Amino acid sequence: MEDKHIIQVFGPTGVGKSSVSIKIAQYFNCEIISADSMQVYKDFNIGTDKITKKKMNGIKHHLLDFISDCSQFNASKFLELAYEKSEEIIQKQKIPLVCGGTPFYHRVIRNGIFPEKDNTKDKREEINRQIEKEGSEVFWNKLNDIDPKYAKKISINDKLRIGRGLEIFYVNNIIPSEIFKLTDTPFKDYKFIRIGLNIERKLLYEKINKRVDEMIENGLVNEVKLLKEKYHLTCPPFSSLGYKEILMVLNNEIDMNRGIELIKQYSRNYAKRQLSWFRGEKEVRWFEPVEIDNIIEYINIILRQIGK
Repeated sequence: MEDKHIIQVFGPTGVGKSSVSIKIAQYFNCEIISADSMQVYKDFNIGTDKITKKKMNGIKHHLLDFISDCSQFNASKFLELAYEKSEEIIQKQKIPLVCGGTPFYHRVIRNGIFPEKDNTKDKREEINRQIEKEGSEVFWNKLNDIDPKYAKKISINDKLRIGRGLEIFYVNNIIPSEIFKLTDTPFKDYKFIRIGLNIERKLLYEKINKRVDEMIENGLVNEVKLLKEKYHLTCPPFSSLGYKEILMVLNNEIDMNRGIELIKQYSRNYAKRQLSWFRGEKEVRWFEPVEIDNIIEYINIILRQIGK
């Protein structure tokens, strides 16, 4: 059987993953699978920094902009769909390329995820209602009591992953950091090529700050106003970085300058957590985004080594 290959491109927010992935995809005849937990939601565009059709440069993208009912999307569903799309891409004699900044999504492709039980959805909804009512800090503390190793990887404001960690424990009676050892992945027959992107910390923070300013200039505030009219505030992206702060501005909880300052600060903090997570991944070759020729050369070498 001919080897199946999959390329992963990851790194902190704002580093330039999309543009590098487009160049790799053009050279190696890839299609791109998005590994972003918020870009799956339709109409949430500016705040998620969703790639535009123009910037795709004709490269087909998958798992973008397809949820319109605000239903919960999680790593288990991502793994299922990413495998389905990868198999379709392989059938076209192309290489799937997974690009995105949600660290856990990259990990589950490689390592798998524990399958959900029948009562998972009900428990998830119950936990999410409690988090909305009592606040994320209370439940982060509960998760930290149960599984401090897992909790320290999660922001105290990250309602989705706090809820997911508690859900795993209550449904399976196993802590999240242990349950992942019992997993399997449908990608076990694939050969992985893992590309990490990073730049000097000061430059990264400058790029992040500039990107936030561009989001505001491109109409983030107006986007949030329109989304508020169309979707209920329980829609998952409303609690994500950027949308959450602009909602606070619109609710007169903070002024615009403070809102922008918070988005920049939390984006920088998120980038640090992403890097910490990705640094723990195995068999990753790190580059700066400008090193596209070296990245392509490296991928070529690996493909030759594994028999492409």
